[in-house]
Amino acid sequence: MHIYKQLPSIGIFLLLAVPAFSQTFDKSAASDPVTMQTKAFIDAESYFFWGGASYYGLRFGYNYGLRNERHLFGMSVPFVHNVFNADYGGFENTTGMGDIKMSYLYVPFFERNTIGLERVSLAMEVTAPTGEFLLGRGAGAWLYKPGVIFTMRSSPEVAFYPELRYQISGGYANSVGGSGGQPNPDDPDYQTRVKELTCAVPMVVQVKNWDGWFSLNVQYAHSFAEQTSFLFLRTDFGRMMGEKSAASLRISKFIAGQPRLNVMVQANFSFFFR
Repeated sequence: MHIYKQLPSIGIFLLLAVPAFSQTFDKSAASDPVTMQTKAFIDAESYFFWGGASYYGLRFGYNYGLRNERHLFGMSVPFVHNVFNADYGGFENTTGMGDIKMSYLYVPFFERNTIGLERVSLAMEVTAPTGEFLLGRGAGAWLYKPGVIFTMRSSPEVAFYPELRYQISGGYANSVGGSGGQPNPDDPDYQTRVKELTCAVPMVVQVKNWDGWFSLNVQYAHSFAEQTSFLFLRTDFGRMMGEKSAASLRISKFIAGQPRLNVMVQANFSFFFR
């Protein structure tokens, strides 16, 4: 329980950290899913589940990248609202804080402006059970998600970011495969331990005369706890809104597998620091 007392001070440090130690801003970083640039961001998230339940959230985050472009630390705090399509004794619509997410990126290999393999990034995400799982606002357990992401460039305007991640929980959770670590609002009781392998192959295309980008991303997940698989297709559209700010819209659609999460829509605004 001591970690909960430390989380506010960690968040204050990240939010107030002087960004002068981060690297010079490059506009292409706005579309890079593993950018090492320092930024503050807001995600407006909407999750629509099969059966009529829905989940809305505002996620406030800060990523701090070191000047050497080898290390990045991040934290995000979500505030969520759940809508249940069932009788939960007056708790069908609740609002509150969700699960806090902390992240770390390490880049052991980086060759700038390279056609072919440009970068290898090792990732670690840790999600703390700060949301109330009985009201569907959290997983109810610590979640750990290590992974590796490759940056591969076929031209200066086209890049691929294949990634492989494995998510496990430290205890029994009400979040199971197919929702990317999000709680399942149709069943807010504990279910099982999370054991999920995910892989994705995002393709990002820069549109320089529009000062923006678009991407396609096939996302596959396999839940070992349920012995079932899920397939999603995600599209992203984004553009620079200023010299150091960007906005994007992301839509993920369930394609195949055990129906649970149907559509996910995310609007993102990011402000980058030098």
